[in-house]
Amino acid sequence: MTPATYHRASRYLHWAMAALIFYMVFLGWTLEDKDGGLFSRYQMHKSVGFLILLLTFVRIGLRVAYKAPPEIEGPKWQMAAARAVHIGFYVLMIGLPLSGWALVSTAKVPVPTLWFGVVPIPHLPLGHETHEVFEALHGLFAKLIFYVLIPLHVGAALMHHFIHKDDTVTRMLPGLEPKPTLLQSALNVRWLVPAVVVVGAFVLATFMMRGASVPEPAPVAAPEVETVASAEPEAVTSESTSSTESASSSTEVSAAVPVWTVSKAASYIHFATTFNGEAIKGGFGGYTADITFDPQRLDQSKATVVIDLSSVNSGDSTRDDTLKSDSFFNTAATPKATFKATTFTQTGPDKYLAKGRLTLHGQTKPFDLPFTLKINGKQAVMTATAKLNRLDYGVGSGEWTATDAVPNAVSLDLKVTATTK
Repeated sequence: MTPATYHRASRYLHWAMAALIFYMVFLGWTLEDKDGGLFSRYQMHKSVGFLILLLTFVRIGLRVAYKAPPEIEGPKWQMAAARAVHIGFYVLMIGLPLSGWALVSTAKVPVPTLWFGVVPIPHLPLGHETHEVFEALHGLFAKLIFYVLIPLHVGAALMHHFIHKDDTVTRMLPGLEPKPTLLQSALNVRWLVPAVVVVGAFVLATFMMRGASVPEPAPVAAPEVETVASAEPEAVTSESTSSTESASSSTEVSAAVPVWTVSKAASYIHFATTFNGEAIKGGFGGYTADITFDPQRLDQSKATVVIDLSSVNSGDSTRDDTLKSDSFFNTAATPKATFKATTFTQTGPDKYLAKGRLTLHGQTKPFDLPFTLKINGKQAVMTATAKLNRLDYGVGSGEWTATDAVPNAVSLDLKVTATTK
């Protein structure tokens, strides 16, 4: 018996894949924005691409398993064009994901791919020299499906429905009846509501990825410190002045250098870099700081900061896993980074330079940190910005030693709010 419509599963799958393809077009537009969520959107782009590839093979299987309705009779050129468009769709729905897979597999800087953050997708065994070929092919396929096949397919469907008034469109529409009307199918909540929910979820997820980055710490009110103001006498005898200076000097010698306790809620350790032009901000949530500091006794001051590298957060879990791997921090072998400052010098009002040694990725090298320090009673706020060359410490091995995708210099941004007794 010749069917009057396509199989029910094929009809639902047709519209689901159409929605995913249009979503990929929307997602592609957002890839032009170089914000902090670009990496996550690229991962979503790859995940949806693999989903389309899987559904295409399911669609082919349904076409083989269930007989399709006969072709709509018409001019030979029109029937040949329809067959060519349908074959073209199948070729591109397979070719686009495969060329994209080859594209990421041949990149100079390989980025791990997890299918929707769960299933690892291995790289294809292809050489880097073919990267530009697959990049051009992927772009060509995208233009063909969006600017050629989709307009031809939609235009032909509208022509058949409104001009020829045949069953070309209705036999592919989801519905309860074998051949529902266009309006009946459009208002059928059994397929409309799930379609809107699924597509809306994808679009919402994409918007949530825009500008994703490590959030700046919320401002924390500084604890109030009581201060006692005393009026200076208009005239002071030389004897009393000498006595006061002597007492002050004696107290300074006998008192211990203040030990400062860091308030993590009002402090942060951030870094900034780029990946293929995309701005990336990250930070470390786990660290300890032992600080003994007095601006009047810099020779007795010292500080040690130990950072837990596994606490890295760049706004994307897959990227964070890459940073923790042996290609970067190698947290399994070197889980900590340590900066020990043993020499402090004052370079200007409220400005200092800490000279010390930084241990990172198993390598220890001299590191200077200029910083600004504001002390108000028993509270101190230190801010600092600096540059660190990651390759000096071996951070970025193998393909990651290239600086065209990830630069050598990494920007550091620090804020430490501390109190003393």
